[in-house]
Amino acid sequence: MTSPAEFQRRFLRTDEQNTSDFQKAMDAHTAKAAQIRDRANETIERIGARRDLTPEAKRSAAAKVYKPAAEQIQQMLDQHIDKVKAHKQQLAKKAFGSDTAADPAASREARRMASQIQDADEAATMIRNAQFDGDKQLARTIAGVAFENGWHNAVDVWNADGSNDAYMRHVIDLVQMPDTNDAVWRLNVAQQYAKPMPGILDGLKPHEISRAAETDYSDGGEAA
Repeated sequence: MTSPAEFQRRFLRTDEQNTSDFQKAMDAHTAKAAQIRDRANETIERIGARRDLTPEAKRSAAAKVYKPAAEQIQQMLDQHIDKVKAHKQQLAKKAFGSDTAADPAASREARRMASQIQDADEAATMIRNAQFDGDKQLARTIAGVAFENGWHNAVDVWNADGSNDAYMRHVIDLVQMPDTNDAVWRLNVAQQYAKPMPGILDGLKPHEISRAAETDYSDGGEAA
């Protein structure tokens, strides 16, 4: 199938244009998590350096900073993965979904026929036949099934004459999106949403940090 670089040349897209608004939004999301982590680290470090607090008061004050920051960053990590999944679904719908004006019954029949295809050759043949008959929706639906199955040659048949370039823009963007079930990808994303350094809380178990965060000390349980 058309490579991202080839696609970029075909549509004369610059590097800036090839950076999607979605990626920019995700970069901003990651940066916000980093800011939360950095602020928490700085506050916890200041708490640890205070001489007017007992060790218990330091742990309590640090826990009050660490716990909500860690929870917020974890929530942002979950949101990151959900946003990627949702964006992939949107791209797939833009590339292979039914047109607004499409007949619902015809769309259902197209999906039924496409679901019975066994291999790439059959998909390519059915796409050619559908295009010959002028059934654009069926051809597009079959191309979607071919894409899901990795039959990229059949997808190329669907756009052999360039008539589906508008849809292929979304397909190429979709190709560049990660597999959200891939363990390596999830690990790399999780590293971008690392929790704050525990500092003086190091070695404490989660329930101990929660208990410390709920404890108030009259001699200075609040962060400075």
